[in-house]
Amino acid sequence: MTTATEIRAHARQQLREAFLDATQEITVTSGWHRVRMNVVAAEVGVSRQTLHAEFGTRDALGQALIMRETERFLNGVADCLRRNPGKLGEAVSVAVEYTLHRAAEDPLLHTVLTSARGGDDSLLPLLTTHSEPVLHAASAALRGYADEHYPHLDPERVAAVVDNVVRLAVSHIVLPTDPAHVIARRLGQLVLDGLHLQDERLEGLELKGARAVRPD
Repeated sequence: MTTATEIRAHARQQLREAFLDATQEITVTSGWHRVRMNVVAAEVGVSRQTLHAEFGTRDALGQALIMRETERFLNGVADCLRRNPGKLGEAVSVAVEYTLHRAAEDPLLHTVLTSARGGDDSLLPLLTTHSEPVLHAASAALRGYADEHYPHLDPERVAAVVDNVVRLAVSHIVLPTDPAHVIARRLGQLVLDGLHLQDERLEGLELKGARAVRPD
């Protein structure tokens, strides 16, 4: 049976999500400079005091928005890996394609992932947490996958290959050269080549001048 406390907690979470949804809509359509606490509150249909009680300040609201976007993205990457157990190249390919599509469709995520790579930060110029922590988390997820399914691989080599491929993926977000599925298959194969997993070569691969990632 649902308690009164649980009902209140659910209602508060729904209100918080509504605040973040409204903030994201304003940010993406008009820019962060257009986000005002009274405007966000009006969009949700509550008082400005209610919004301040939940987030405190405008900057805190922006940080909460970034945290939500980051969490959703990393959960998506983790899901890509879970759905492809024991197939490293395929898992990387699916995760990269997911990343490229999400970044192309979501200006806010695009900003989060590219802000430390010279990308456009006009959406959130006050952002203090740039893309590095997100990229480190994505790399950690890939390393964890490799540790679980390929325990015989050298951890240092795995870390180097994964880091290179994650950064290549970001470079393709900033300046895409081919369709997402083509880039994704190449980067998946680069991981296999870099870790000498030739038995897992991906099918339907278009290399077009790609080079294996081979850290020494």
